[in-house]
Amino acid sequence: MAKILEFLTVNIAVESLDEMLPKYRHMGMSHVPPSPWPDPPIQMTDVSLELDPAPVALSLIEPWEGEGPVAKFISRRGAGVYSIAVRVDDIAAIMADWREAGMDWVLDEPDEVPGGRAARYVADRVLVNWVQPKTLGGVLFEVFELQGNVRLHPESIPAERTVTGSAPRGA
Repeated sequence: MAKILEFLTVNIAVESLDEMLPKYRHMGMSHVPPSPWPDPPIQMTDVSLELDPAPVALSLIEPWEGEGPVAKFISRRGAGVYSIAVRVDDIAAIMADWREAGMDWVLDEPDEVPGGRAARYVADRVLVNWVQPKTLGGVLFEVFELQGNVRLHPESIPAERTVTGSAPRGA
């Protein structure tokens, strides 16, 4: 049975990365280089932020040239939490299983992410789809499958410095 492998990030829609990124960096977060996705259905620039020693905590997403779903979100609701992203082991199986459970998808089939990026990862191939917010209590759930050679982005916090396991903090 297909499953969620890990939480990736909370995506925060912003009007301007140039304005917001310095504020998040001032809070002590580092980031990997921006990942531009100009083509539909994504149409945004993503900057994934990390807080040492944890993996990705947040991603700031800016509409691509004022177009696309992020632009529509900001015009309707203003800047703020846009979606929650997770990594799964088999997106096609997840889509079928979750569809049976009453969840509707934005796309009929997953879309390939240009450049093979998902949060702090780079992979040979990255597939994505979104669960319609109306089927999850108003939350847009972004679902990624990373295929082939999956690795941390070279500018990500090194894996040996990330927290793993289930021991409580301070233990």
